[in-house]
Amino acid sequence: MESLQQSMEQMMENFNTRMAAFQDGLDKAGASPVSLASLASDFSRFKSLIGETLRNLQQQVRVIAQQQDRLEMNSRRKILLLHGICENSDSNLTVEVTKILAEKLKISIPTNRISRTHRMGRITSGKPRPILVKFHSIEDRNKVWMAKTGLKSSGITISEFLTKVRHEAFMNARKHFGVSKCWSHNGAVMIIGANGQKHRVCSVGEVNRLINLSPIATKNVTIPAANPPASALKTSETAGLTRSKRFVKK
Repeated sequence: MESLQQSMEQMMENFNTRMAAFQDGLDKAGASPVSLASLASDFSRFKSLIGETLRNLQQQVRVIAQQQDRLEMNSRRKILLLHGICENSDSNLTVEVTKILAEKLKISIPTNRISRTHRMGRITSGKPRPILVKFHSIEDRNKVWMAKTGLKSSGITISEFLTKVRHEAFMNARKHFGVSKCWSHNGAVMIIGANGQKHRVCSVGEVNRLINLSPIATKNVTIPAANPPASALKTSETAGLTRSKRFVKK
C-alpha cells in the first residue's frame, strides 16, 4: 500500500506539473490566436500522459489484487471441501466427517481437532452441498489431502477451497488442457503443458498465456462431473485398441 501511495503521489505531481505548463502556455498566448499545430502538440503530450498514468494505475491494481488473493488463499490453507456426502438435517457434520475419514481413508482425527464444519451454498434437489472442513492444524489437513485417492469409486471427493480467481483459472485450465493434466496443490493450479512441462499458475491471465503458447490442445473437452471408475477407463481403452486392430487388418 505504501508503494501504491507513493506512485499515486508521483503521478499526481507529474500530472499537475504538466497541466500547469499547459495553462501557462495558454496564458502567455493572451489574445493572440493559438495555432492548430500547437494545440495538436499539447493534446498529444496530454494524451500520452493520461495513457501512461492509466497503465501505471492498472499495474498497481493488479499487484494489489494479487496480494489480496494470496492473503485470502493463505487464510484457507487449513480448509478442505468434501463433495458427495448426502445431506441429513439430524446429523452432526463434524462427527460424520470424522467417521468418513476413519472408514474411507483410515485416518483417525478426533472431533476436537476440527475447527468447524458446515455446508456451503444453496440447497438444490438431487445434489448434496459440499461440506467445508477446517482443521486446527495444517498437518491434519495435509494428511487428509494426501490420502484422498482412498475415496476413489466411493462417490465422495475432496478438493481445496480455492479463491474465486484461482477456481476460474482451474476450470479454464481443465477445459483447454484436459482433466488429467490439471490439478490443484497448496492453493495453486498445476498444469502439464503440451510439451510435458509442469506449470504453476494462479490466475486466468496466466492460463491464457499458456494456452497461447500451446493453442492446439484438448479444446472442446467435455468435463465429467466426477472421475470415471477405473473399469470404465479400461473398457474404453480396450475398445479403442480393438478398433485400431480392425483398421490395420483392412
